[in-house]
Amino acid sequence: MGEYDPVIKILVERYIDQIASFIRGRQLSIEQIEDKDKEAVAVRRTSDVLVKVCEDGYEYLMLVEFQTRPDRKMGRRLLEYTVMHHRRHGKPVYPVVINLTGGSRQDEQYIMECIDLTVVDFNYRQINLRDIAGRNLLYRGPVGLLPLVPLMRQEEPPEAVLEKCAARIGQEVEVEKDRDVLYVALAALSSLKLHKDLILKILEVSKLENLPLFDGIREEWEARGEARGEARGEARGEARGRVEGQLETLLDLLEAKFGKVPHGLKEHLKSLKDREQIRKATHKVISAETIDEYMVEIQVKDGS
Repeated sequence: MGEYDPVIKILVERYIDQIASFIRGRQLSIEQIEDKDKEAVAVRRTSDVLVKVCEDGYEYLMLVEFQTRPDRKMGRRLLEYTVMHHRRHGKPVYPVVINLTGGSRQDEQYIMECIDLTVVDFNYRQINLRDIAGRNLLYRGPVGLLPLVPLMRQEEPPEAVLEKCAARIGQEVEVEKDRDVLYVALAALSSLKLHKDLILKILEVSKLENLPLFDGIREEWEARGEARGEARGEARGEARGRVEGQLETLLDLLEAKFGKVPHGLKEHLKSLKDREQIRKATHKVISAETIDEYMVEIQVKDGS
C-alpha cells in the first residue's frame, strides 16, 4: 500500500463501523482491538484491520486487508494472519480483502495439499471496489465510505462523482478534523483512478495544502509524475538513438556505393523521423544503379 497506508489507517480509526457494516451489508456492533502481542504487531501491516464484531449475538473477529491491486499471494498471507489471530484471541475469524483497484479474477480460496491430504482449504471474502455498483453509496451511503466511492462502478463521469463526494463531505460532516481527513482520503484514493491534475482542479487545493496528512500524498504524486516523465524521456531518448543509428548506417551505405552524397539528399534523409521510412530508404540503395536514380526513387530533387 505504501503511501496509502496512513490514509487507510486514519480512515479506519474513525469509520471502521461503517466499513464493517458495508462488508456485511447490515448494521453491526463493533469493538476495536488493540493487539499488543509482539508476533501480531510484527506480522501485521498498517493496512490491516482487526475488530471484534457482534452480529445477532454471535461474536467473531473481522480481519480486513486493503490492497491497491489484487495479489496472487494474498490467500497465503491472509491465512497466516487469520490463524495467528484465532490462536491469539480464541474466536472465529472472518477474513476480508478489499481491492481498491482490479477485477474479480482471483480465487477467494487458498488450498495446500500434501500427498493424499488436503492440509488446508482456506476461504476468505474478497471485495473488488470496481465491481461494486456505487450509485446508492454516492447519494445515500455513510460519509465514511465516500473516499472509496470514486473507485466503484458509477453511471456518472468520474469528475461528477468526485464533485458530489466532496460536496457531501462539506455539507454533512460538521467536525472540521473529520472533514479534513475525509477530504484528504478522497483526494488520495481517487488518484488510483483519476489523474492528480483533475483531482486538484475539482477539489479545493486550499483545503488540502495545510493538512499534514496531505504532505505524503503530494510527495507521492510528485514522485510518480517525475517517474513517468523520466520513463517517457528515456523512451524518447532510446527511440531517437535508434533513428540516428539507422540514419548513420544509411548514409554510410550511400557513400560506400556512390561516393559523395549530395547536400540536399543528406538534409532530406536527416529529416526522416520514422524508422520505417528510413528502412525503406535503405532498401532502395541496394536496387538503385546511380545516385540520381536513388534520388528519383525517394523523390528528392538534385542538390549539391
